[in-house]
Amino acid sequence: MSSAAITARLQGVASPVDLGWRNLVFSARTAAAAILALAIAYWLELKDPQWATLTVYLLALPTVGGALAKGAWRAVGTLVGGTVGLGLVALFSQAAELLVVATTLLVAASFYASARLRNYAAYGALLAGYSMLLVAYEGSSDPLNAWTIAADRTAEILIGIACGVLASLLIWPRYAGDALREALSHTFSGLAHYVAAALRLSTALAAFADLRRRMVADVVSFDALRSSAAFEAPEMRADEQALKRTVREFLMVLAIARGLFFRLDAFAGDGAQDVLDRIRPTLEAVAARVDRVAADPAARNDPRRLRREMAAARASLSEATAGLEAMAGAAPFDALANGLLVLRRAGYVLRALSLAVLAGAASIQRTDSRAGRPGRERDAAEGRPEAALNALRAGLSIALLSALWLATGWSQGFTALSGGAIMLFFAVNQDNPEAIARSFFVWSAAGIAVAYLAMVFVLPFLEGFEALAAMLMLALLPAGLMAGTPSHAVAGIALGGFTVSQIGVGNVFAPNEMAFVNASAALLIGMAVCLAVLAVMPVTSLARRGQSRAAALGEILPAVARREIVPRRAYDEIVATLAALLPRLALDRPSEDDFLRGALGAASSAIELGRLAEAARAPDMPEQAAQSLEDFLQRFAAALERLAASRDPAESVAQAEGLVAQARADLAALPLQPGGAEARAVLGAGASLRFLADRFIIDRAYFAHSDMENGT
Repeated sequence: MSSAAITARLQGVASPVDLGWRNLVFSARTAAAAILALAIAYWLELKDPQWATLTVYLLALPTVGGALAKGAWRAVGTLVGGTVGLGLVALFSQAAELLVVATTLLVAASFYASARLRNYAAYGALLAGYSMLLVAYEGSSDPLNAWTIAADRTAEILIGIACGVLASLLIWPRYAGDALREALSHTFSGLAHYVAAALRLSTALAAFADLRRRMVADVVSFDALRSSAAFEAPEMRADEQALKRTVREFLMVLAIARGLFFRLDAFAGDGAQDVLDRIRPTLEAVAARVDRVAADPAARNDPRRLRREMAAARASLSEATAGLEAMAGAAPFDALANGLLVLRRAGYVLRALSLAVLAGAASIQRTDSRAGRPGRERDAAEGRPEAALNALRAGLSIALLSALWLATGWSQGFTALSGGAIMLFFAVNQDNPEAIARSFFVWSAAGIAVAYLAMVFVLPFLEGFEALAAMLMLALLPAGLMAGTPSHAVAGIALGGFTVSQIGVGNVFAPNEMAFVNASAALLIGMAVCLAVLAVMPVTSLARRGQSRAAALGEILPAVARREIVPRRAYDEIVATLAALLPRLALDRPSEDDFLRGALGAASSAIELGRLAEAARAPDMPEQAAQSLEDFLQRFAAALERLAASRDPAESVAQAEGLVAQARADLAALPLQPGGAEARAVLGAGASLRFLADRFIIDRAYFAHSDMENGT
């Protein structure tokens, strides 16, 4: 799935079609590439020139890096698939049943490989299976000309790839590296405003929730751009690992800011108002500073200035923290712990915000060609069981259409198969492929309808390829504008691809309305059959979400509490797993939103557990408090393990929550010298315990996990 489609799904709203100059250039460039591909295919007298034009639109991406990456992997997949298809023709052209079995198994294998790979490597694996299917079935119908069929099909697709990539490179190219710089600045600006909103007590819950959803969409889009930039020229490449760190820091900002918002919203109790009045001016001043930086492009694009601004904000937070710590032992413990937690987490979020931008800016500026070399990115790939289910679903779809073809002798069976196979592309790495597939189906039908109208009412009056090209340019511009708009990308690709592919059917204009209708109906029937299979056999990441939750609560957090793993490493492990699942989440579903929020909270819990483990052995910690913390850490680790393994977690959640409450009560009951080092140490531990207590309130669905398991 493209970053555009992911972003549109996460935002949950359809934005208007982008009419900006860049999108106009993209639309005209894509249409020109499709017309050029059609002209070359005509000139070479290839059998099915429509495949060249369709390929252009299937590859349509607004950046050079995306076009290069997708085009390169499509070319590799086409060549490999064509070669394997010829081998199947040689082996089974006279045994139709064995040919169906072999192609079904190999299609399933390609889908399995695609689900285990990432980004455009996954796309290449899909294309290998698709090309193999087309060459094997079409070649088996005419074995003596199988090599010619394979050569034509491969040439048509390679022509489409070459035209699309060349157009991206030569006509007002937009590099993914440039887009990445803009996305970094844009994402930082949005997250900075998000942080400022979290620090202001006047921010409404609905406004904050909407802002968070948009920020998640921006982070996902940034991650997709990162993968595209790796395929550009060395001077445009970026340090892959540093950019992954940027994404992790962005996610940390999302997690901490959300916790801050809810902690401030829940600030109550004895002495709470006095503490809140003390920290409010500092929080408002920090929020104003962050907002100014977010609104000033010069500030957010200057690493030194950004570092100074964030350092000044953290300094004011440190000053307010010292003021609260001086009150330790002289003011209500819970109120001070709450205030200290707010100030501490505010400092963390500012640090994460600046680290994200500094790491991203430094990585993009590097020119070492090794930095952008694409690696074996498996962190976002599906697990083996999920990949196997995807393979099974794809194989059954192809077997069903093949059996229908064999049983009926349908003259358009091959066309139906090709349409169905295209629809299966939406099944990989998607929890809800039906929505995107339905959009593709509807707009493919619209493109076919436009092509039919053009064939009947326009083409008979055109003379020469120049007139045809002019007509196609006008017809394709709206589709290109849609394809360049994130929320309409799938619709635009389908509309443009099937408009031009169904019009350009041969060198000589010989309209045959009945043949057109039969072929189009078969194409749509094949799509509809596979769309039905996708709906009947859903394959989701629900099991992997459960596994990641079980690992976080049952293994990682207990290991931090027992000092078996460094807190930052634990945080990175949880966030890396979340980053892999992030594109699969539909945040308009409460259960998936709960998982995202809970996983981010669990990652931050690793940091706070680490602080508690360190505090328990700190020299300033009173012996009684240290013993209480040690006892809490061991018992809490065991409680988390029971919680992760429990099928009915309500009791385990209550036990873990009770342990946190008891530990807070133990610390609050200690007699402390006001303003002393021991009082400050105990207060710091109380702030960490307050954070853990919040998780059982704010992220209770994640800890209880009943809603997430049944997908409600």
